[in-house]
Amino acid sequence: MSSNSEKGETKFVRRRVQADLVEATPEAGAVGHWLLAAPIILFLAWFWVDIGYALSPLTPRWLTMSIALVLFAAVIVLPFGYLAHALVLAWPRLFQHAGWDVEPLEPVKPAEMYSVHYLYQARRRASWSWRRAWVRAAQGWVYLEILAIFVGAIGMIPLYFSAVEFGFFPLPKLESVRPRPMALCGS
Repeated sequence: MSSNSEKGETKFVRRRVQADLVEATPEAGAVGHWLLAAPIILFLAWFWVDIGYALSPLTPRWLTMSIALVLFAAVIVLPFGYLAHALVLAWPRLFQHAGWDVEPLEPVKPAEMYSVHYLYQARRRASWSWRRAWVRAAQGWVYLEILAIFVGAIGMIPLYFSAVEFGFFPLPKLESVRPRPMALCGS
């Protein structure tokens, strides 16, 4: 028997490099993240303001809407976004290191950057501030939007088939579809 080295073949071995995970900081105050999360936030804000207006004893609509939007930001946007961000950052391997930057502790050449196997030693979070809390909330709302898209896409498959089974959206049978005769022009 001949070995791989006798044939001239070499087995690719990934280099192992010690690295730290550093919390990522989006540029421009996470404006891009807020834009990505805008559809779900605007829908929830619209629902929240309508419920607030229906239940409010205040008569001026602008005052009711203003109070509802401030409460929405304080009760829904910040806590849920921050919580989603914390959950995604808690399991970096499960979520493909979303929200983290890899900082190698050894030099890595640009050509081998993606072929290196990083061994993570520590996680370093950024210091806490209100600005950082809103940035984390923006990142969290992007994760929630992605979750809503995945759940909606997967959930719609059984809903469609159950709706078809119970008579909603009847599928046309090929035998019942007949071509319509064309009307002659001028007749």
